[in-house]
Amino acid sequence: MTEVLLYIATSLDGYIARSNGSVDWLPTDATGEDFGYADFYQSVDVLAMGRTTYEQVLSFGE
Repeated sequence: MTEVLLYIATSLDGYIARSNGSVDWLPTDATGEDFGYADFYQSVDVLAMGRTTYEQVLSFGE
């Protein structure tokens, strides 16, 4: 049987991003902690995200 997991960061008022697409409200960690993302990615077969989210994630390394 296929298991589907939804993993999403939302603000308390239910929004994912600001109206301009910014996710600057998400906390950052200068220590380099990945908060379990590497383990999570190793446990899934497929990861789906929209184009805007993908482009936002690519910009995090800049």
